[in-house]
Amino acid sequence: MKYEKVLFIIPRSDADWRGVRPHLSLGYLAEALVDAGIQYDIIDMNLGYRFKNLREKIDEFRPDLIGISVISLRYLKFYQLLSQIKKLYPDVDLIVGGPHVTILKEKVLEDCTSIDYGVTFEGEVPLVDLCKGEKQLNEIKNLLYRDGDNHSVVYTGNGEPIWDLDGLSFPKYEKFEFKRYVPEVTIYSSRGCPHQCIFCPNRLISPHYRTRSAAHVVDEMEYWYKRGYRQFNFDDDNFNFIKERVHEICDEIEKRDMKSLFLRCANGIRADKIDRDMLKRMKEVGFRYIAFGADAGNNRMLEIVKKGETIEEIESAVKNATELGYDVKLLFVVGTPYETRQDVEDKVTLARKYPLNDVHFYNTIPYPGTELFDWVTENNYFLIKPEVYLNDISCCDSSPVFETPELPAAERIKLHIYLQKIRRDIHRKAFRRMYNKFGILSDISSYIFASEMFVEMFYKNFLVRRFIEWLRYKRAITSK
Repeated sequence: MKYEKVLFIIPRSDADWRGVRPHLSLGYLAEALVDAGIQYDIIDMNLGYRFKNLREKIDEFRPDLIGISVISLRYLKFYQLLSQIKKLYPDVDLIVGGPHVTILKEKVLEDCTSIDYGVTFEGEVPLVDLCKGEKQLNEIKNLLYRDGDNHSVVYTGNGEPIWDLDGLSFPKYEKFEFKRYVPEVTIYSSRGCPHQCIFCPNRLISPHYRTRSAAHVVDEMEYWYKRGYRQFNFDDDNFNFIKERVHEICDEIEKRDMKSLFLRCANGIRADKIDRDMLKRMKEVGFRYIAFGADAGNNRMLEIVKKGETIEEIESAVKNATELGYDVKLLFVVGTPYETRQDVEDKVTLARKYPLNDVHFYNTIPYPGTELFDWVTENNYFLIKPEVYLNDISCCDSSPVFETPELPAAERIKLHIYLQKIRRDIHRKAFRRMYNKFGILSDISSYIFASEMFVEMFYKNFLVRRFIEWLRYKRAITSK
């Protein structure tokens, strides 16, 4: 073996959802190493660990390779951490993967000289090949490495995607502190996104859509079911892209007699790939919560952002889901090219038209490599330089990073304040509907639970988050 012991590090995140669930992609990489006979360990800095704890972990485990998955948001903090590690442990090689590396490739290693290797796209195969040391570096596809006396960065080129997803072992998180996360298992039943949304980097990271078989998906569910878990979240971008497969998954769940399930699709599923019969069948086996990535409120804007859906399809999906008793969340992006104030109002109208459980109006962030990023660059609409906003502002913030003639900066700031009020109002109404049997207490509680303070506690206080997740589960299984 070239590398016998790999330590994964999950850096502390500034995001609202930090430390809630284990890193799913690293879970897959960990299983690939286990299957290849390579030791691994992991430390999640979001679980209260500081740099001194990281040093203790490195000193105890003594890895010969350390890996970190890098996202574009706050990427300089990743670089800073990598540089600190390299300074203290110069003989330990560092490898990075993740969306930021996939999109920017050589530039990542050029900007952060502490990094020894980079992996683009899916990491299971190149990471294992690198650790085994049976191939020359230039023979391992999707690999970035340093070569020659001047340490010039070499990229070996894009490799084939993993077509047989059933051939990958699903994450079992044996070295993760799994009990410290919320008691919900996240599942990818597919990989890739074939759609062309101008603002989304996912199609750049994994453009080839592939699926796991229904049996393999439910094997994973059953593994955790036997260990007492009943909450599952299907987090892939296109869970329902193939209708027949969704029905097969439902049939497989039913065949294995898995009861009292609370199943979610919280990442957003396609409205144009769902119908009432599918929603009914999903509900029969335990699906209770669905998010739709609506993104726009009318057909003009849906065409501009290249969503590939119509407003009629979105409304039909939301109407059917709410009528069937699902908790429904809508996801919108605000401030895309050519969007007007009236276009934003169309989103508000759609959000208020149906009894939603939640709605998000995201601050549109142009990520490098996307069509949106190129458009903003070409038109010189940036208010903040990419190297600044990528390290300071997220889609959940209200500060605009670019403006357009239709929505200048001042208008965007007002809009985000207005839209947060809309979201709180929808939260209050949802809480009243769910607990109206408690009368005036539900009215009082709805203002507490929809307040900015409580929402912040929900995202940032682990105990509060666990309690709400437990409450959500109990309500779901008792209201079937």
